[in-house]
Amino acid sequence: MKVYVATHMKTEAPLPPNYQYIQVNAANNEVFFPLHDALGEDNISAKNPNYCELTAAYWVWKNDHENEVVGLAHYRRFLTVNKFSSSPRAYLNSPRAENLLKRYDFLATKLYRTNATQKQHLLTYVREKDFDLLRGTVQRLYPAYMPAFDEVFAGHESYLLNMFICKKQTWDAYYAWLFSILAALEPQVDMTGYSVQEQRLYGFLAERLFTVYVRCNHCRVKSFPTFLLGKSKWVILMEKVQKMLGMRD
Repeated sequence: MKVYVATHMKTEAPLPPNYQYIQVNAANNEVFFPLHDALGEDNISAKNPNYCELTAAYWVWKNDHENEVVGLAHYRRFLTVNKFSSSPRAYLNSPRAENLLKRYDFLATKLYRTNATQKQHLLTYVREKDFDLLRGTVQRLYPAYMPAFDEVFAGHESYLLNMFICKKQTWDAYYAWLFSILAALEPQVDMTGYSVQEQRLYGFLAERLFTVYVRCNHCRVKSFPTFLLGKSKWVILMEKVQKMLGMRD
């Protein structure tokens, strides 16, 4: 198993066995990690400002021919078996992941629930014209996915972050589907005048498309908490409790 940890910055934070940093946006910046998304001829590193961590996912799809199980994490976010622990020992490890993948297709984040619909939530990050172009592209390329597409975007929950672990053959099938959609969508999009956030369009769209893929293909997903490096969730929880009880100055 190999879990690739996408990072755009230098970091020395320790990783458990079978985890490895992969530098993203390397085509546009100084290279500081031996493994980066611009290695080899088949990469989309230069598109990182629009594709975010998907440039790492694409690299794994096209260039990892050795590992039977692969995954993607972020340099500050990891799937964990203990959301209150900051130790790398709590990250989802190889033996457990490989055993779970005998019964599940994906090991992913929890379903994030929103009061707004997923379409409304997405439109706080991207423009509606691009959502309409996405829907039209999926309808043209994969009409069988439209019931799941409309159900997900009218609903209130989705897997986010483009983070999951799965068998390499499952990874390849999903990303072949995803990138065929994004490749067809990209020539239709005009980003003139877009903010930096709006330019991250394809990363935002892919988050929700993963849920569409899972629903349409009836994939079995095992969800895990996501640990955010920095302040421990336990510390955050205690600070909230103390504030509620008036114990803080």
